[in-house]
Formats: sequence, C-alpha cells, structure tokens
Amino acid sequence: MSDFEWDRTTMAVVASALAGDSDGAVELLRPLSQRDVCHVAVRLAAMAADALIIAAEETGGDREEALARWQERILQHEVERDGER
Repeated sequence: MSDFEWDRTTMAVVASALAGDSDGAVELLRPLSQRDVCHVAVRLAAMAADALIIAAEETGGDREEALARWQERILQHEVERDGER
C-alpha cells in the first residue's frame, strides 16, 4: 500500500469513528493485510498524538503536558473499567 492509500484509509477510519460507525471502520480494515492494518494503527496513533500536543499548546502546555493528560485519561479509563466489573 502506498502512503497515499494508507492516509486515505486512515482518514476514512477516522470519519467512520466520528460518525459512530465502528462496523464501517471494521469493513474498511477487513481487506487489508495485517501489516497494512498495523500501518494504519500507527498513523492513527500519530494523528492522536499531534491532536493532543496541539490541545496542550492551545492551553499553554507542551509535549509533557500532553503526555500527562494522556496518562491521566488512561488511568481514568482503567478506574472506570474496574468499576464496571
């Protein structure tokens, strides 16, 4: 898969997620090889990281602030998940 195709697929997966269509996102990924799905996952992670850094910078923070916020969200998610069990 070319970089363009990975980007196009990644953006389509994001659009599906924003629309709440997880089944659609799955269908976009289904025909891909495991290697290509991994590339899309890495691109999604990079996009998320960029968004977190931008959000932190908009409030006067930096990469460290973005990381701290992300770690806080992970811990919050784990606490909520443990509470559901």
